[in-house]
Amino acid sequence: MPFANPSDSTEILYGSSGDVRNEINAYLSVTTAGHYADETEIPGSLIVGSLRRATRLINTYLEPVHADKIPFTAIGDVPKMLDEVASDIAVFYVWRSAAVILGNISDQRKRDYFDQYVAEGGIVQGGDGFLVKISKGEIALPELTASSPDEANSARSLTRAPIFDLDDIKNHEVSEKLIDDIERDRDSG
Repeated sequence: MPFANPSDSTEILYGSSGDVRNEINAYLSVTTAGHYADETEIPGSLIVGSLRRATRLINTYLEPVHADKIPFTAIGDVPKMLDEVASDIAVFYVWRSAAVILGNISDQRKRDYFDQYVAEGGIVQGGDGFLVKISKGEIALPELTASSPDEANSARSLTRAPIFDLDDIKNHEVSEKLIDDIERDRDSG
């Protein structure tokens, strides 16, 4: 969940320190027989600093495309997906900073927490990373491209039926519910 930077209340940071610590501890509990990194091993200030770095990195990719909206000035304006991205990138930064405690970050973990967002030119499977694709205009977040909050919400509306019948493992045909929605919209419009 976005929050105001404790050092500068005018800056909105993305991500969640709890998510970062939980992600690291999920790994540690498996590899170290249940050991959890607490405040003394991974201070909250390190996590907040990593979220700050992650937020600023994300903003460098968003600003060229969404200069009128970045940086965000209200917590409620931050797209939920950016929280996820910031938390993952912060995990990478914390891990790298606390390598003495956590061990060196593996190449796979670096790909999972960092490269999938910022890699360019095919370093990750599928080509460029998520933030690179946004900066190139290949991916659009509805919250950033909509002209109004209502339009952003309608882009993510859960009242629409899925295109495919998700309840049927074998049926990959167009859902009857979707066809009904299309007909209803056409008739009412």
